[in-house]
Amino acid sequence: MKLSRLIEDIDVEKRLAFRDVDVTGIAADSRSLKAGDCFVAIKGRAADGHAFVEEAVRKGASALVVERAIEKAVPTVVVRDSSLAAALMAKRFFGDPASRLRLAGITGTNGKTSSAFLLRSIMNIAHGPCGIIGTIGYGDSDDLASVRNTTPGAVDLYRVMAGFLKRGCRSTVMEVSSHAAEQGRIAGLEFDVAAFTNVTRDHLDYHVTVERYVEAKESFVRTLVESGRKKGPGTFVYNVDDPEVARVAKRFAGPSLSFGLSPSADVRAEGLRANLKGTRFDLVIGSGRERLDLKLLGTISVYNALTAAACAHALGIDAGRIKTGLEKVAQVPGRFQVVSIGRGPTVVVDYAHTPDALEKLLNFCRDLGPRTIVTVFGCGGDRDRGKRPMMGGIASRLSNVVFITDDNPRTEDPDFIVKEILEGIGASEVPVHVVRDRRLAIRAAVEAAGEGDLVVIAGKGHENEQICREGCVPFNDALEAEEALRGREVDHQG
Repeated sequence: MKLSRLIEDIDVEKRLAFRDVDVTGIAADSRSLKAGDCFVAIKGRAADGHAFVEEAVRKGASALVVERAIEKAVPTVVVRDSSLAAALMAKRFFGDPASRLRLAGITGTNGKTSSAFLLRSIMNIAHGPCGIIGTIGYGDSDDLASVRNTTPGAVDLYRVMAGFLKRGCRSTVMEVSSHAAEQGRIAGLEFDVAAFTNVTRDHLDYHVTVERYVEAKESFVRTLVESGRKKGPGTFVYNVDDPEVARVAKRFAGPSLSFGLSPSADVRAEGLRANLKGTRFDLVIGSGRERLDLKLLGTISVYNALTAAACAHALGIDAGRIKTGLEKVAQVPGRFQVVSIGRGPTVVVDYAHTPDALEKLLNFCRDLGPRTIVTVFGCGGDRDRGKRPMMGGIASRLSNVVFITDDNPRTEDPDFIVKEILEGIGASEVPVHVVRDRRLAIRAAVEAAGEGDLVVIAGKGHENEQICREGCVPFNDALEAEEALRGREVDHQG
């Protein structure tokens, strides 16, 4: 594609050394750039893409898009917002694939991943192959490619969706993070439906205040009714039981649909019963009612199912297909994932990494009536420090035994993270052990539990690596839990 064609939709402030060269790709990361690509220099929090312009030119970039004038021999386009420019260029380069897909986006602090998996299952049944993009990865089958961010950068988003189209997908479900909304990664995408699950404390290291955090998410919701849309207004699906989300709904000017446990919800659950075997409730959509036997566990799973059901209903899918799609999902990796070998304690692995998510997780575990709850958790480094003492207090209040361990310490001192967690526990009435090595902490927790006990491993969920100052090492909580259970069995038989 010619450069002049590629930049037609962006607001160009200046052109330097301009020639209408052929562009064979777009790269916002110099490490992935191939000769012939146009390099877009984006200024982020961790790194400024302008620092890698020399590398991009050296690797054969055909053109540059920058926010400040840089004198190079290759054609250079200066813009005010290179993030927005990258999105609009990718939209044109990949032929605007989102316009030919039913596109659903899910935002909120908790529940995005499970809701997306459930909605994808419904969409697969109703409309054929459906792509998914989110925390666990992206793809149009059960084999998902990993991603670094919940919502990839704009260039990768358009590239992935173009691939979905080529492979026959007719729809895509994606998680939309607050970072992605604020950083313009979803610019140019026209969502048919946007769901808002809930608001609790998270990412305040980035957004600073809850108000700014909500505003970032609300900016995504507003794209449903922004001017210039080709699809027409999208539908806002929201959790009426969450006060902050309900306030966003009151400010929304377009079509909307509520879900929740409240009798006023358009899509709601009634007659809820849940245990370690499954979750049963009546799914009420308007005047219709379907008895639902959900394989997923936990009260939060009910809200996730309602999120997916409401999105599907907004997209015109009938209740029968919604029921079939929801009941088909047996497990979402790292979301109340039960690990058991038939003897000894039952282990639950969950991604809960916020105070609200941890509290909901442990309260549901208590409702199941185990003899004791042994909790293993830590807090991530280089992230919101304020939630650490809160999570420590929740764990000690709702557990019988607590093991504090490393999560993803990243560049922080792990001992300092543990110290801040302990500040929220104070003089605990329950045993609290600090075992920094996560593998050893899981093994100690499993060994401390017995028949009828629950071991809850929270924080990392589906993740397959642990991020430390020295780098990343392979690590998966569910695999470690299974190994610990088998080791316990051998020890007890001996």
